Amino acid sequence: MIFFSKTRLSYKIVGSLLLILLLIFVTLGVIVRIVFNNTILLSEKQKAELLLQTVEKPIQMALYLKLYNQISAKVSPVVSVPDVTELTVRDAQEKILYYYSNKKVASNHEAVQISHPLNEPVTGELMGSITLYYSDLAYDDTHASIQNIFYGIGVTIALLFFVAVWWVRYLLSPLTKIAKKVRDYKPGDHLECMEDGSIEIEQIAAAFKAMQKTAQSYMDQIEAMNTSLEMKVNEKTHELEDQYYRDRLTGLPNRYRLQEKLLEGNITALAILNVDDFKEVNDFFGIATGDEMLIQLGGWLNELSSGCYRLGSDEFALTFNEALDHAELEHRLNMLIKLLDKKTFMIHEESLNVRVTIGVAMGIEKVLTRADIALHYGKEHKKQIAFYNQNEKVEEHYRANLTMASNVRRALFEHRIVCYYQPIVNLISGEIVKYETLVRMLDEEGHIVPPMDFLPIAKQTKLYPQITLEVVYQACTLFATRQEEFSINLSDSDIRNPHTVSEIIKTITETGTASRVVFEILESEGIENYDEVTRFINQVKVLGAKIAIDDFGTGYSNFENILKLNVDYIKIDGSLIREITTNQRHHIIVETIIDFAQKIGAKTIAEFVTDELVYNRVKELGVDYSQGYYTGKPIPLL
Repeated sequence: MIFFSKTRLSYKIVGSLLLILLLIFVTLGVIVRIVFNNTILLSEKQKAELLLQTVEKPIQMALYLKLYNQISAKVSPVVSVPDVTELTVRDAQEKILYYYSNKKVASNHEAVQISHPLNEPVTGELMGSITLYYSDLAYDDTHASIQNIFYGIGVTIALLFFVAVWWVRYLLSPLTKIAKKVRDYKPGDHLECMEDGSIEIEQIAAAFKAMQKTAQSYMDQIEAMNTSLEMKVNEKTHELEDQYYRDRLTGLPNRYRLQEKLLEGNITALAILNVDDFKEVNDFFGIATGDEMLIQLGGWLNELSSGCYRLGSDEFALTFNEALDHAELEHRLNMLIKLLDKKTFMIHEESLNVRVTIGVAMGIEKVLTRADIALHYGKEHKKQIAFYNQNEKVEEHYRANLTMASNVRRALFEHRIVCYYQPIVNLISGEIVKYETLVRMLDEEGHIVPPMDFLPIAKQTKLYPQITLEVVYQACTLFATRQEEFSINLSDSDIRNPHTVSEIIKTITETGTASRVVFEILESEGIENYDEVTRFINQVKVLGAKIAIDDFGTGYSNFENILKLNVDYIKIDGSLIREITTNQRHHIIVETIIDFAQKIGAKTIAEFVTDELVYNRVKELGVDYSQGYYTGKPIPLL
């Protein structure tokens, strides 16, 4: 069908007609053949019956009288007929009494067989049978004549096919010419279709003329649309380019525009200004006020310097193209700070003053990165203006931090974050009754990396919650098969992280360790939201867990807040315990903490017990538990 669909239309038309004619011809031939064969067969049967009837009675009498030698004479009228091919006479025992075969008769169709029984005239008992084979010799001639007729019709149809194809192609030749012109047609050409007088061709030619007019009209419209679209695309491109390079809030050029300007190599110095305590402005006055303050500050800076950019959030950049030395640039920035100190921004009927920290980098290489490093250095060291100084190796420090962050991430993936456990001794019995879980990291050679080297970096990234959950999982899995209590340190950020809290509760529940786990809250870091901490404590205490305040006695200690938390243990900070035998002030503070803990029903644990003298002193003061190198170093447990 695929091949036929790609042939000429003339072949399709004539071929379709020929196919219909051929089907009629074949059907008619089959019908004629069937009728012819049935007629010949019926005719032969009738002739064979008549021939048998002429000799049946004489043969019957010959058998009855047992005159077998007369059978040949009796059947001679039948066997003399040329169409009789075979005749057999048998007795009742199927013994052949007479047999005749005409080998000269040869026909293309099967002979008709007629067989009659021969019975006794009186009793009707079977005496034998007579069988006749008859084939009409006229069949072959008639059949051959019919075949010749059909052959003739077939040849005639073939000739008609070629003639019809030629004629149809002649009739369709105008369409072929039109098709060639249409195939070669290009936009803008004028297509002339010749008319030959036939209605159909004239209709096609008229249709093509109309199509040309419509196509030309569409082309004109498309060309106009393309021109309009091109203009709109150019306008939108400029608009998007402006949006890409301009800060939406302040309308100032943004970081991307600054990066392109830096590539031009004309900027000799860059200062990044960060608004101090901007978060407090948003929290106290609202985000709308904070945004308006940034808008007014950006406008004010842009009036002072044409090279003003907003880098994002509460940071702006000022660029300098002149050849300035360190002292002159610092003088300009100090003048800017003095002007800013005198400036009051009126926002929604509120008077706001703005203070900034400035990081500065000079030169043309990596000034954006170096100014950012200087800004962070200024923030850390409380300097309002900080210049990037390569000798201070601040950049190397940040690079080392990035390397450590990468090492921590890889260690988590390769399961090199491990737990060590330091024993906690009951000061009354002297037995190990608890363990504190302490995290360690193994480097790629298997050496221990101290927590102070990697935990501060992890806390500045999103890796710290993963470390917390890894520690919780390892500790709970281990102590699920042990009987001692064990403690795990949690920071304020852990408790404020809903996902971390959910996973902690899931782990202690699934491992069955909820009744033996103690969560140590790092009080030395300061607790920002006591409501959230209290909510967490209530959640885990319902499951049977206990709470300890770690590093108690440092600068952030607050007895009133401790009462809110309903703690079970107070761990006295090691800085107090370490000098308890030599520092009377520390001795008094420890006594106060012990007395306070006893009154609120909390147990005390002395940290950093390094020798026997300290061990005995805290025992005398009534501390409940001891922890330190004297009673046991942190070790892995199996």
